[in-house]
Amino acid sequence: MGKFILGLIVGVIVGILAMTVNPNLPEQLRASLANLTASIMRSTEEAAESVGDAAEEAAGEAERAVDEPAEPSPPPAPEEPAVTPSPAPAQ
Repeated sequence: MGKFILGLIVGVIVGILAMTVNPNLPEQLRASLANLTASIMRSTEEAAESVGDAAEEAAGEAERAVDEPAEPSPPPAPEEPAVTPSPAPAQ
């Protein structure tokens, strides 16, 4: 709890000093955050379109696979009986 309060006090002091050095800081921060938000929204939209295209392609392939008749598989080859060596005759 003490670290939190100390960090809060330091943050307020640094914020006040930054505002005295650059009075336009809030407007600049607001503009920077708006640009960042817009770029994140664009990249998210592009990713969503890519995922949507991939999903449509997979659905089309699955639909084609269901529509095509399955080729009959050849019957399995008969298994040959295992040859067991007969014991050697006793002498």
